[in-house]
Amino acid sequence: MNDKETRKRPSMLLTGASGMLGRYVAAAFADHDITALGRGEGNDIRCDLSCEIPGLPDKSFDIVVHCAGTCDGSTARKVNAEGTARLIEALAPNPPEAFVLISSTDVYGKESGENVDESSPTWPSTPFGSSKLDAERMAEKVFKDTDTVLTILRTVSMFGSGLSGWAQNMFADVLSGRYLHIRGNDAKISLVTAYDVARSIRAVYDKGGVYNVSDGHPHTWLELAEAMSANAGRHHRMTALPGKWASVLSGPASIFPGLRRMFDRETIRRRSQTLTFSPEKLKAATGIGFYDTVEVIARRDTAYPYEEE
Repeated sequence: MNDKETRKRPSMLLTGASGMLGRYVAAAFADHDITALGRGEGNDIRCDLSCEIPGLPDKSFDIVVHCAGTCDGSTARKVNAEGTARLIEALAPNPPEAFVLISSTDVYGKESGENVDESSPTWPSTPFGSSKLDAERMAEKVFKDTDTVLTILRTVSMFGSGLSGWAQNMFADVLSGRYLHIRGNDAKISLVTAYDVARSIRAVYDKGGVYNVSDGHPHTWLELAEAMSANAGRHHRMTALPGKWASVLSGPASIFPGLRRMFDRETIRRRSQTLTFSPEKLKAATGIGFYDTVEVIARRDTAYPYEEE
């Protein structure tokens, strides 16, 4: 490709490029000239947004996709809220044409509910949710009277290559036989693949607005656990107990490190309440169709591009 052709490629600044979502975003925008910003050596711009203002090139990016963030409550404010503020400050001399902020459905602060949509009040109950909502409000305030198109994507739990957090722990518990299923529990959860989140960014970045990102196929926790087992290529026996017995055993079990997570009361409570989110606004704006995340995890969806992971 010659220099003239290179100059025609739209430019993108991508934060969190080495994270799970960042890798999918980079693939979805492979026809763009991507500048990666992050802490690791592989980034074009090395910067820790939790404590540094990045030194950006003296140019305006066509698109900024801000994926960098953390679910760790102890550092969420520094990384998610303050980090977003530092990034926006660095962009101030040359505002981008479009800014995409990856947020979370945790901003709603819901413990239960079905088909929660964007009209629901935001009342976060965790440091993570609060930090994401602060980042949203900051971006809305800064870009309100500018030509920059701001798009905020509130994602549910994502699955893909490079999984981390509670989902990674659940995978480990299922494969080790330490996943606890509460007998009779049919509580449902919303999920989405990181691949679909990246596709959503590509489809909506120039439209602006706030959107939930979910695959629209709620599943029970047991269905998710069974899909994880299928992903490993063999069935793993799961412990099933009535809720009453799980509650009684949670105290004594906390003494033993190997059982502590299995009988954690907060985990059991969360897995016993239905909490799902509606992606209808995003689907209406883009016409995008989502893969069923559980089918993808179980590797039963023959249409999903596994080879791109």
